[in-house]
Amino acid sequence: MFLKPLFLAHHAAGDVDALREAAARLARINEGLGGGVDMEAETAQLLSTLLPKPVIRR
Repeated sequence: MFLKPLFLAHHAAGDVDALREAAARLARINEGLGGGVDMEAETAQLLSTLLPKPVIRR
């Protein structure tokens, strides 16, 4: 997973916007590969851990 250091650096810096953009960039790259490629499970788990959870308001 070559983007792990980038994701961790954005997270450590507290730059959630840059982390989200890096994740979105990876998703766009994957979509462009032969009709779409799934993100590796390890990468998806890392992003799930690093990205803040959405707040659900009632």
